[in-house]
Amino acid sequence: MTSTIPCYTDFYHFQFFPTMSAAQPFPAQAQLQAQAIGFSSEFDDIEQRLTLFWQKVIHSSLITPDKTSLAYCYIRQSQPGPAIVISSGRVESYLKYQELIFDLYQQGYSVYAIDHRGQGLSQRLTDNPHKGYVKYFDDYVEDFEYFIEQVVKPARHEQLYLVGHSMGSAIGTLYLAKAPDTFNAALLCAPMYGIKLPLHKRVIYWLARLLDNGSERQANYVLGGKDYEPVSFEKNELTHSEARYRRYRHLYQQRPELQLGSPTNRWLTQALLACDRAVSAARHSKTPILILQASEDSIVDNDAQLSAQGDNCDLVSLAQARHEIFIETDSVRDQALTLLVNFFHLHA
Repeated sequence: MTSTIPCYTDFYHFQFFPTMSAAQPFPAQAQLQAQAIGFSSEFDDIEQRLTLFWQKVIHSSLITPDKTSLAYCYIRQSQPGPAIVISSGRVESYLKYQELIFDLYQQGYSVYAIDHRGQGLSQRLTDNPHKGYVKYFDDYVEDFEYFIEQVVKPARHEQLYLVGHSMGSAIGTLYLAKAPDTFNAALLCAPMYGIKLPLHKRVIYWLARLLDNGSERQANYVLGGKDYEPVSFEKNELTHSEARYRRYRHLYQQRPELQLGSPTNRWLTQALLACDRAVSAARHSKTPILILQASEDSIVDNDAQLSAQGDNCDLVSLAQARHEIFIETDSVRDQALTLLVNFFHLHA
């Protein structure tokens, strides 16, 4: 394929190659029969219900050993029961997951979600709060571990399940390698096991290292990087659902402190290294993993997800799905959530 000049979007900020052919559905044992579970719909006017529900959600923060403030939320059922921990993607906040948290709670789960350092409501790491930066990718993993030890485990839930999206799936996968017995199972949507790039990743890694100015507070953007700019629905590469996409953009307009722009060179080099580690960790995972692959993903590399399959790591490719499966059209999202519920029931 012919490479293109980098052109940046608000996720990983490269002009991506066309999506490769979709993966075949994973083995029959994991092809769980769909059932009418009843999730919220993109066509519902659910704002009032979400507002009432969100009043019950606890919002808090904790300080990590390196003095970084991390924002998180949770809502617990009246009985300990099962719980889900959400590890969100790049540029995201737990506030973006209100509809998902609502649906998971209706299914009987307690739900926890954390904003990773440098984004969402957590402490920003650079003088310009729009710059996506992390010194070491393992900082994310250590934060996630600290959150689970300090907030989640003390509640003594009967079962724990991990739900990850994109970068959050890579963080979750690396956590599973460190603590394989914490979660009963993990469902990872569009995991960032590779990033769609205009050139070979070794070239991009070399270039990002060369251009990295080495500063933490003044870290520099990747080539063409910029502060947050909203993208119209017609130009978005994230979802086919106009209603959910507009809700997402409206939230970031109303809460500008959530906004995050392009990644820095430091973030990119750390992410590329972490992707390779995450593929290996998923392939050799002792924790059961189900990957939900977005067949039309133009953000992350679906071929890398195929390479991650192993004895405990299966994959389903969802047709007509873009990168943001949890804010996709009802037909895609309902399928994903049905698979989630059935997969977790299988590993209760």
